[in-house]
Amino acid sequence: MLLVALALPAAPVAAQQEIKAPFGMQWGEPQGRIKDVVGKAKAKVVEERGAGPREVLVVEGIVQEGLKRTLFYFTNNGLSEVELQYDREGWGDEKVKAWVATIKREADRKYGPGRIYADETGNENGFRHTLKAWMWVQNFVSLRLVHYSAQKENETMRRVSLHYCAE
Repeated sequence: MLLVALALPAAPVAAQQEIKAPFGMQWGEPQGRIKDVVGKAKAKVVEERGAGPREVLVVEGIVQEGLKRTLFYFTNNGLSEVELQYDREGWGDEKVKAWVATIKREADRKYGPGRIYADETGNENGFRHTLKAWMWVQNFVSLRLVHYSAQKENETMRRVSLHYCAE
């Protein structure tokens, strides 16, 4: 009976999708090209910072549910990282956690199982904070999902972000 089970073919494994830069962009694209795309999308560059080999454009107004801002990082004038920062105003902690779990499941489905690289809670200066983060890596590209929250009495700050990075 054992031999028959070993002879059966394994269930097919879904092919992993390649982790690509979001919004149809390509790694290494120059800053000028990204600014053109941002302008055509009717979004705004609200801040430019950095000098030398690493610079960042902070953009607001890209239409995507819950997307608060997008940071485009450039190394030697080529796109090297995109950070999508989400904020679900009015959502409670459990609803945000469920949303993060949905994002993680989708990334696992597309890119294979991610690994957790941060899982911590603590209290500092009266704030209770929680950080959970997962990472998917393929060749020279990674995707990180980060969920951070901090609470003090009636104040709550939550940040969910996706970091696409060409290593």
